Amino acid sequence: MQQKNLFITSTLSRSLELFTPIKSDRVTMYVCGITPYDLPHLGHGRVYVLFDVLYRLLTCMGYKVHYARNFTDIDDKLLNKAQQEFGDKMRYKEIADRYINIFNQNMESLNCLPPTYEPRVTGTMPEIIQFITGLIEEGSAYVTADGDVYFDINADPSYGILSHRKLEDLVAGARVEINPHKKNPLDFALWKSSEPDTFWPVQWPGHAQSWGRPGWHIECSAMSMKYLGEQFDLHTGGVDNIFPHHEDEIAQSEGYT
Repeated sequence: MQQKNLFITSTLSRSLELFTPIKSDRVTMYVCGITPYDLPHLGHGRVYVLFDVLYRLLTCMGYKVHYARNFTDIDDKLLNKAQQEFGDKMRYKEIADRYINIFNQNMESLNCLPPTYEPRVTGTMPEIIQFITGLIEEGSAYVTADGDVYFDINADPSYGILSHRKLEDLVAGARVEINPHKKNPLDFALWKSSEPDTFWPVQWPGHAQSWGRPGWHIECSAMSMKYLGEQFDLHTGGVDNIFPHHEDEIAQSEGYT
């Protein structure tokens, strides 16, 4: 292979770094995808064209690129849209399918290449449940009295490392809903409980069977690990995802592994 010199600015170090993949001939790249509850917008186009260019560049440099981009096809926004349109939140899959199809047409019109993997959250549920179970067993997550599961940010001394925010400043400036079941206002949801016979059945360690669905952040850690492994080269997405989404992904992924 020819000599390659590619420099990329790292959000973690805030500096320009020589890109050196884990394996010399292969690059693994995860790009946070859309929540398909409405029409794609200009911001989506900007993000995915940018990373399509990076995908093409890495391929042109001789790397075999394993590129994963997800669809968050179960989420409060999808449930609300299904309730609004159909009077039934459980028809969220119809909403997701509609806007995923439109998104794919938009990407094709922008001449973006399809990723290697395009996983959906609903197709990754065993891995998500296994991931959360592991966090509970490691002591990084806890189950509340009402069946929700939260990540305990006190279990991660480096929390804030990506966004360069201090924990005390985050707590002081937190604008979060008061929840008496949470140990810390900044603890984030891994699993949201629901009424019986809805969504997915689970049985967390030391607890009876219940029902629910995943929180926002856990899904990307589970999907990236499933398709790219415990360590991969590039994690990208919109800058609005740096905190809390990508920050939380680091915390839970390192808590799990």
